[in-house]
Amino acid sequence: MVSHRNWSSEEAGRTGCGKTEDKLKDGFECPKEVQADGRGQVVSHPKYAHPEDCQKFYVCLSGVTPRELGCTIGEVYNDVTQMCDAPENVPGCEDWYKDTPEATSKPKPKKP
Repeated sequence: MVSHRNWSSEEAGRTGCGKTEDKLKDGFECPKEVQADGRGQVVSHPKYAHPEDCQKFYVCLSGVTPRELGCTIGEVYNDVTQMCDAPENVPGCEDWYKDTPEATSKPKPKKP
């Protein structure tokens, strides 16, 4: 017979587990309003665009615990699709990488 034991965070040697943050250092808090998708279904982990940085966005875990995330270099967060996207598809972020050549240059194909 196999027995399973549920370990507490402390017993497992983990710190900070179960701890929730209501506000990030930059002041972002998850909105109290529930976010619904296009079909009217509640979004479990809603996302929000960063107000000043097109590459960053926030996700609210279970709708209450904020986390700041970011898109890969060359992409920006699209608040409409709630995904990282090409800058030209996001109004106001079209020129986000204009001064970053490594983000806008396409890799050259390797010769065999």
